[in-house]
Amino acid sequence: MKVKTIMLPFEKISCIKVTDTVETAIKVINEHELLSLPVVDGQKFVGVLSKQFVFEEFFRLEDLSREEFLSKAVQEFMRTTIETISEDMRIEEAAAKFITSKVRFIPITDRQDQLLGIVTQQAVFKRYQALFGHEYNSLVIYSYDSRGVLAKICETIARAGGDIRNMLVSHTDVMNLVEIFLRIDAEDFEKVVKALTRQKFDVRDITFEE
Repeated sequence: MKVKTIMLPFEKISCIKVTDTVETAIKVINEHELLSLPVVDGQKFVGVLSKQFVFEEFFRLEDLSREEFLSKAVQEFMRTTIETISEDMRIEEAAAKFITSKVRFIPITDRQDQLLGIVTQQAVFKRYQALFGHEYNSLVIYSYDSRGVLAKICETIARAGGDIRNMLVSHTDVMNLVEIFLRIDAEDFEKVVKALTRQKFDVRDITFEE
């Protein structure tokens, strides 16, 4: 799934203009209770202004009065070396970027550097929560042979009246053991669990829909 399915579009983003003063920028940031915002020239993405960095600069520039500092242009304090991504990037790739950086959002731009929107950490977390949320019927099966058992698992679930909504197969670090996560829709989920157990599958971490 691509980030364009979860991005906050440009029309709904609070942005700071490159010509804005620091005072205006801080007001926008405070009004929306944010820590940083994109800086744009029209719709062209030019950088990010961080509230923390602005405050740090205020205390560093001791020779300026408060009024003089607040009247300065945003472009003097914004960060311009910001990585942007395409709207066609996969969500898991964006998630990896959040893990390796300290940013709270990633700008999404086109080839002309026009800001299309942003993807936030919260949006990514919500997407994964929708896939693996605790309020759904789900279970985990452990196996040493994912290739040989996946078809049998699917057949067993279908015969028991279940419908697989999500499946994730991941390899553990223990003796080539494979962990198979399944989110299942079923009128009688307990029947599905019993059917899998009868087929000698190692079923664990069972969660019933709330």
